[in-house]
Amino acid sequence: MPTGRSGGLTVAHELVIQYILNILEAVASQTKTILVADEVWVALAMLHRNQPERASFYASEIVDQIRAEKAAGSFRPGIHPHIYLHCVANLAPNAARYRMLFKLDDDTYRLYRTGDYAHPERRGKTAPKRNDLPTRYHHLLDWYETNYCRREAIAADQDDPILQLWGLGKHIWADATADDYVASLRAGWNAPPAPAEPPSPAKPLPDEDAIWQRIADHQGETFYTKKRLPFTYRLEGASGIWFFRSGKRINKRLHRGDVAKALCKCPPEGPSEIGECFDPSYLYGVLTDPRIRGADW
Repeated sequence: MPTGRSGGLTVAHELVIQYILNILEAVASQTKTILVADEVWVALAMLHRNQPERASFYASEIVDQIRAEKAAGSFRPGIHPHIYLHCVANLAPNAARYRMLFKLDDDTYRLYRTGDYAHPERRGKTAPKRNDLPTRYHHLLDWYETNYCRREAIAADQDDPILQLWGLGKHIWADATADDYVASLRAGWNAPPAPAEPPSPAKPLPDEDAIWQRIADHQGETFYTKKRLPFTYRLEGASGIWFFRSGKRINKRLHRGDVAKALCKCPPEGPSEIGECFDPSYLYGVLTDPRIRGADW
């Protein structure tokens, strides 16, 4: 066999060695340990790709996808807190400050995208770093950057109420000069102001103890969120409420103090109006139900 080099390895030997190194590098990339936050992001990205007709997914669906994909080999205990808190951009951070998920009012999650609200203390990454991700998931990063984020940006421009005003009302001044139009707008500027109406009396706040008693009387019954999702609840003494959906308890207890804060804003127009309270979707469903509000609001 010709050496191709004097006193060294043959060209064939060098090619074989390079081939083996390439294989080892590919295997190492495929078996790279994936970070917990990145595994959560990958699972949700795969749900988006496989079900493009849906805008968001429940935490249990993300968990099921992680268990099915087995990106890290086994299911790790840090998965749940990363879904519920560490990766969620619009929640106050605890330890991690990622901005990879966005939580909606109905307790579902979607991938974060530029322009979404993020808590001021969150400055972390919005997607996995390519070098940290096994190569078999790189296509999800490509889809996220060139499709998911871009599609939402285009849709946002098309739905922007300010941009839709372009050219609206141009017929109003079609037959008038600019000076005449401005003069018509200024007509009446020097007229005396109309007398102010007396302020309406402040509405008394609902009786917190009476509302709490109604909540206690109807625990275990079915209530509905604003989007008509059924749920139930159980009281824990006189200090908190546990919510249940499909028979499963939600991960955190609602403190009675949140109920008191929400009563100050009753009747709320939607869950976002009491968004500083825990689980506003369920709390809204309770406080706006006729069984609880009675004739108070």
